[in-house]
Formats: sequence, structure tokens, C-alpha cells
Amino acid sequence: MLRIAPIVISSIALGFSVFAFREGRIRYKRDLFLKIHELMISEDQYRGRQLLLMGTFRDDNSIESLPADQRANISRALGAYDTLGLYLRRGYLIEEDVMTMWGDPARRAWNAAEPFVARRKERSGLPAYPYFEYLSDQAVRWHRKHHASG
Repeated sequence: MLRIAPIVISSIALGFSVFAFREGRIRYKRDLFLKIHELMISEDQYRGRQLLLMGTFRDDNSIESLPADQRANISRALGAYDTLGLYLRRGYLIEEDVMTMWGDPARRAWNAAEPFVARRKERSGLPAYPYFEYLSDQAVRWHRKHHASG
């Protein structure tokens, strides 16, 4: 019995260490999400999302006719969604947290952003906002999975 005691104590310590690591990782992901969420609800981000969702632009000419500060706000909002998608894809965030708070807004914003995405893709020759697209796709899947009328 005395020989087993160190093994039992070591096993308990290992289990506690794994538990503490897991809990710390979850806390880290939630803290990171809170920081991103605070960025997403900032005034210029909000303005950018509102301008984007108003959808008064359909092509490059209508985008060019926007005042520079409005284009900048929209661009920052698209960049923030792209960053959120990157962090989600890399597993830095908890999917349920992201989808609960930003899934539906991301889906709507992605649809509204089509002229901006096409414009950037055409100008750069590269995929535009790939992580924002990933975020939107995940939001669609998550919405179907959690709001299925069975």
C-alpha cells in the first residue's frame, strides 16, 4: 500500500495540473474574446457596420462616392470581422461565444460587403477578407445546427 501512495499522489497532481491548464486556456480564450468584442463595439466599428448594412453602394463607383471617413469606417469594420474570423479559425476563441454574439451580424455584414470584397479582390488580385468569409460560413452552419426546426 505504501508503494502505491506516491503513484496515487502523482496521478492526482497530474490530473489537477491538466484541469488547471484546461481552465486557464478557457479563461484565456474568453479574455481574448472580450478584448475583441470591446473593439467590435467601438464607435467607429459600429459606424462602419451601420454604413455597411445600409447598403447604399452596389459597385466601385458608388463606393468611390462615399466620403473617405465612411469608407475608412467600413474598411475597419471589415478588417475587424476578418480578424475575428482568423482568431476563430485558429482556435484562439470559443466558437459558441463568437457565434452567439457575432454570428448573425457577421452573416448580414458579409452579404452586405459583397461590393467591397469584389473591389478589393479585383484591385489586389488576392482573396479578399478570407477569414471574414470563413466566419460567415461558420455562422451559417452554426445557425442551421442550433436553429433547425426539427
